[in-house]
Amino acid sequence: MRFNIPTKNEKLLRLIRRVEEDRELEELWRCVNVVAIDRLGYTDHGPTHAKIVANAALKLCQLLEGVEMHGVVKDHGLPKEDSEVVVFLASVLHDIGMVVQRHDHQLYSVVLAQRILERLLSDWPPAERTVIISETLHAIAAHYSKEPALTKEAGIFIIADALDMAEGRARIPFDAGKVDIHSVSAMAIEDVEVTRGERKPVLIRIRMSNSAGIFQVDELLGRRIKNSGLVEHIEVVAEIAEVEKKILHRFELR
Repeated sequence: MRFNIPTKNEKLLRLIRRVEEDRELEELWRCVNVVAIDRLGYTDHGPTHAKIVANAALKLCQLLEGVEMHGVVKDHGLPKEDSEVVVFLASVLHDIGMVVQRHDHQLYSVVLAQRILERLLSDWPPAERTVIISETLHAIAAHYSKEPALTKEAGIFIIADALDMAEGRARIPFDAGKVDIHSVSAMAIEDVEVTRGERKPVLIRIRMSNSAGIFQVDELLGRRIKNSGLVEHIEVVAEIAEVEKKILHRFELR
């Protein structure tokens, strides 16, 4: 798998190459999608999802660079480049616990990620490596938790994870007959754009073909933003097409 991430961060570029060449991680992603797609009828939780989340997370890092919060820079005195490393690693490792089971998968991801992180960061200075691993594991644990994110990196990552909501993500379960509020609302999302805002550092603009997409925005993304610690820095605007597209012609309770 290849990542297309525009960055001048040399540490991150070297790490991206290692992730791209890591055969164990590649096989874990395949196993994740066997569980998520083949057995549970869910959306992609493997490499495609990881790439989308990583790109969104790094874009948010750039837009929120001037925001000071707890994290690797403020608490540990590391450079901002290491903040990008943490959100990238969380993006690619956060769902690997799905190979065990869906329920509490973030906790299994933490366990499985520990050894992979030690391998990917094996030549880093011990103190810096320990900080990066610790903060990455916190971000992974926070992404499916009711507890708030405690760091800037975790907050950025959990928002980025929720931004993978466009209709392409819902196509597999929807076409397979999994019709519920999650798949229908995701089918209504046409595009998600992250840009610099005028009133706040980040503007998330979401274009929807049907009002059902409000569930994705309010219930899923909204909850993540509230838990991120970044709510005052992010503006979300959802635009609904004047002529709404019909997603369902019939629905039955079973």
